[in-house]
Amino acid sequence: MVLQKLLIFAVLTASHHAIPISSRIHEVEDDADFNPFINLGAKTRLIEGDIAIPLGRVGLINTTYRWKFPIPYILSDSLDLNAKGAVHQALEMYRLKSCIDFKPYEGEKTYIKFEKRDGCWSSVGDQQNGQVLSLGPGCDHKAVIEHELLHALGFYHMQSRQDRDDYVKIWLDQVTDGLQHNFNKYDDSFVTDLNTPYDYESVMHYRPFAFNKDPNIPTITTNIPEFFNIIGQYLDFSEMDVVRLNRMYNCSSSLTLLDQCAFEKINICGMVQSLTDDADWVHLQSSAGSEDHTLSGQCRGLGYTMHFDTSTGNVEQSALLESRILYPKRKLQCLQFFYKMTGNTKDRLVVWAKMDDGTGTVRKLKKLHTIWGDEDKTWKIAHVPMQVAEKFRYAFQAVKGDPTSGGGIFIDDISLTETLCPAAVWRIQNFSRILENADYETVLNSPRFYSPEGYGYGIQVRPVSSYSDYTGNYTGLYFHLASGENDVVMQWPAVNRQATVVVMDQDPDIRLRMSSARSLTTDLTASGDKLIWDNPRKVGTFDSSCDCYRGESMGWRNFIKHYDLRRRNYLKNDDLIIFGFALPRLYGEEADAGELQEDILDINLDLNAKGVILQALEVYRLKSCVDFKPYEGESTYISFTKLDGCWSFVGDLKTGQNVSIGERCDTKAIVEHELLHALGFYHEQSRSDRDDYVKIWWDEIIEGKEHNFNKYEDDFITDLNTPYDYESIMHYRPLSFNKNPDVPTITTSIPAFNSIIGQRLDFSALDLERLNRMYECTATHTLLDQCAFEQINICGMIQFDEDDADWVHTLSSVDQTDHTLGGQCNGAGFFMRFDSANKPDGYSALLESRLLYPKRTQQCLEFFYRMSGNPGDKLVIWVRMDDGTGTVRKVRKIHTITGDGEDSWKIAHVSLNVAQKFRYFFQGIVGSNKTSGGIMIDDITLTETPCPNAVWTIQNFTNLLNTVPHGEKIQSGPFYNSEGYAYGISIYPNGKISSSEDFVGITFHLISGENDAVLEWPAENRQVTITAMDRNPDATLQMSNSRSFTTDADGRWSKPSTVGEWDASCWCYRGPEFGWGTFISHDQLQRRDFLKNSDLIVTVNFDDLAHLIKSEVPVSNNPQQVEERFDMPKIREPRALSDPCQPNPCQNGGACVIQKGKATCKCVPGQAIMYSGEKCENQRIDGGILGVLIGGLAGTVALTVAIFAAIYRQK
Repeated sequence: MVLQKLLIFAVLTASHHAIPISSRIHEVEDDADFNPFINLGAKTRLIEGDIAIPLGRVGLINTTYRWKFPIPYILSDSLDLNAKGAVHQALEMYRLKSCIDFKPYEGEKTYIKFEKRDGCWSSVGDQQNGQVLSLGPGCDHKAVIEHELLHALGFYHMQSRQDRDDYVKIWLDQVTDGLQHNFNKYDDSFVTDLNTPYDYESVMHYRPFAFNKDPNIPTITTNIPEFFNIIGQYLDFSEMDVVRLNRMYNCSSSLTLLDQCAFEKINICGMVQSLTDDADWVHLQSSAGSEDHTLSGQCRGLGYTMHFDTSTGNVEQSALLESRILYPKRKLQCLQFFYKMTGNTKDRLVVWAKMDDGTGTVRKLKKLHTIWGDEDKTWKIAHVPMQVAEKFRYAFQAVKGDPTSGGGIFIDDISLTETLCPAAVWRIQNFSRILENADYETVLNSPRFYSPEGYGYGIQVRPVSSYSDYTGNYTGLYFHLASGENDVVMQWPAVNRQATVVVMDQDPDIRLRMSSARSLTTDLTASGDKLIWDNPRKVGTFDSSCDCYRGESMGWRNFIKHYDLRRRNYLKNDDLIIFGFALPRLYGEEADAGELQEDILDINLDLNAKGVILQALEVYRLKSCVDFKPYEGESTYISFTKLDGCWSFVGDLKTGQNVSIGERCDTKAIVEHELLHALGFYHEQSRSDRDDYVKIWWDEIIEGKEHNFNKYEDDFITDLNTPYDYESIMHYRPLSFNKNPDVPTITTSIPAFNSIIGQRLDFSALDLERLNRMYECTATHTLLDQCAFEQINICGMIQFDEDDADWVHTLSSVDQTDHTLGGQCNGAGFFMRFDSANKPDGYSALLESRLLYPKRTQQCLEFFYRMSGNPGDKLVIWVRMDDGTGTVRKVRKIHTITGDGEDSWKIAHVSLNVAQKFRYFFQGIVGSNKTSGGIMIDDITLTETPCPNAVWTIQNFTNLLNTVPHGEKIQSGPFYNSEGYAYGISIYPNGKISSSEDFVGITFHLISGENDAVLEWPAENRQVTITAMDRNPDATLQMSNSRSFTTDADGRWSKPSTVGEWDASCWCYRGPEFGWGTFISHDQLQRRDFLKNSDLIVTVNFDDLAHLIKSEVPVSNNPQQVEERFDMPKIREPRALSDPCQPNPCQNGGACVIQKGKATCKCVPGQAIMYSGEKCENQRIDGGILGVLIGGLAGTVALTVAIFAAIYRQK
């Protein structure tokens, strides 16, 4: 029987050795120019080189051909052994970066069979009756298999997109005769780009020389020359490949990524300090001499690590930093992290696991690994294998080992995956310098490593190999056996083992890494009269640097381009890190990606509350896939009702339910909070691990209210694998249910968070992550496009061919800072710039967006711009629309901005009203040949929402905070709403009333205007919404502060010329003020992006809500049945044939789960009728809930507009 084993590398970090070539090397691929996706000699009917043609081709848009998970697969005996190992590597990458899962074939109708046929090719989509994916000679490469599986999952090549001519040029006259069809492009009715930009870096893109006649002339070139060297990469999925894959299959989390942390957030990923150790780890900002690993100290105000100071304290003083509780699906984990030890060599870093002790308590400790300090004070990488099957925490213990120790211990960039660890790590320092000085004869040999079996081996690096191409030089990597202490008992020759060599991309987000990996499998290949994989003592050459014999090497002269090495994170801190992965085991049954839930809603309230609810629903649409619709007789819905306070049931009760928006509940954030309850979420401090993060002061709670601080075990509620979130909108404030108005009932273990818990601004980032995970959201409903220009592809925007010049992708500098980062980061912070210096009048440049596909007929384009030339330069915004034939060519001018000589970043909002596919574009125009400087744009956001009525930018607001006395105000000029009312706002930088010195107050007032004679007075039933804008460049992560009220018949809303006071500064009458003395705290202003560039931006809406006064609809006594929709996701079938939960033994809707191989029932939580018992057979009505229901029925105003929630939209 042929043994199918692996060479697995042992963990070790060491320096390299430059020695003369001491043994021959052999190439795995004889033809380094081989293109695996061309298949010119294939007998199979193919298009685009590697796409098999079924009877009736599959379109990407057709959801019929989407797979259900896990996907059954077969490894044909015809496959080479190395290809089988490479397939497993590719499947593990899908599990790590998406929710796509695979399982061995067990008789299913539909499956993928990997066979060795005539080339590398696949069908597109699930053919419903089984299909072949061919891995012929030269196809046994992880990235090639990823590429072919993307075809099988429903994707065509990148350059097949309808808009590809905006990005690449196809030279059909250079294509081999008869093969021009391989460059076909497809209409957007056949394939979809899933609302993503064109991706030059996609693993699905052709190389420049695909199907070419002349080996020196390309068939495909890029319109932006810098991308010519990038297209056709076969490293790994690009970031956009992963986005598209996850959008198509509604993946909101990966299957095998348990945790990762770069410590860039103040909550340190939910990690907790031990209360029983001697000291704490400190969240330390990067500084000279103490640079972080994530950003390498390149960004001011960013770049954090966790640090334990060994320069103070006693010997053996230690600090323990524990992760949050984690719930593994496999009994296999790999903890990877970077560490730096700058103190004594006796200092140590110990890695522990704290596991379930069998009673449900996480307290059982196991020491996993100890790292000692050494003379190398730089960042190093570590991998620690774990084998934990129950819930657990991992922990880092730092120990001061010597009284003379200085410096400290640092950790950064942690990732925990449910995969095998690499067993050998080779870190080559100063690799850039090595590249500069190396020639073709330069060879670096690694130290000797050992596989788990006991084989010795090594890796050889040739910094400048004998191979080069149009992109430049390559680095070659080779594998060889080395003699070792176990040779006498080893099997020789060492055949049927797979060696995988990886050059690591050090991106802190493991899902975005594009590491370069190659594999070979050992066999009986001979070199002369010797077998390459025989005992190195017999066939190798002695090397004194390792005191060992090194065998002949086999590998790849074209392992990685120098161009790629410098382009990504391969050389962070100038270290090249090389390691290997073993062939992954298969775990097809344990990983699950969740199921869709549905909810329904209804409205019945005060007028202001109705408007606020609509605002909250729009935020859900903007930041998630949760959607809503008016009630139409459905059996389940939510009725927003004014009852006794702000409250909601948890989850969908399936019979209709109330959400109470009582007195003082009519703020957007409160409605968002109550809707999160209705969607299935409990309070943040109800988590089972809450005592690690907060302390409940029971003696300070009002008697009888202690139950409000209950916490729930993790078999009742789930944290959806997210850290504890002090910033959650679902967290209590410190003074909740308190006896004494000055004494809190809840405080944070980290004091800095006391001022953060209970925020009512907006969803936190983790609130959104949980919501989107629960409902499997991969895209939002109303966010069409956004771009901060931080990527070289400039979000798929394109330059116009027929204008005078181009917009230039420009890096922030001292003289011209970007808006996104404010010039705070070296090597980051980009914007687009049109140079208007010394250009003739009318000289212009156009920058166009990618094609966009609106779902509504209203859009708002928000962007920041800066015009540094003389007054007269213009920035014009256009749209290019479908002309009715499917061609996007009809243009319409939307807005023109003229320079005013003020050289600073400003915000703009431009309303669009487009119903068909379109592009927006910017035109920069020189206004005078005397101008200097240029026009810049940054931080674009396009949403399908209305633009704000008014925007007020208060420059240098930081200075106003320091200089304007308490009680004094600044006032805006007049703004006009769409009806013609004039209004203004007043801001009190240091509060309006005596107790508000630490707050900013904001009030609203009407102003006399040119339309007053024809307007309705008093101006009642209008809703005022004032927003202090959080300028995070990602619209989904903004936590802007919004407040609303609605005008009534009070005299303050009468004509300002009759009730107001004259103001000569605006030559107008200003009416009485109404608003908030404590609109936003100074602490909140400073903590987020409210004061970017020291400017405060306030938006105002003044909207008529009269149409909502009468909104009541009757609730149907005969609710309609919702028809099954064939495009809805289907619940996955059981993954094992012998499933103890089939059929479901649980009664009353209980959920069956498998624990220790047995079926256990989890009774449905959050309903008025509560169930209990072994099979959820017992029922009772909660007294408190029953009282609320009775009171609610008695006090409900009979107005109900219901809304469906969580309607899941598939692309």
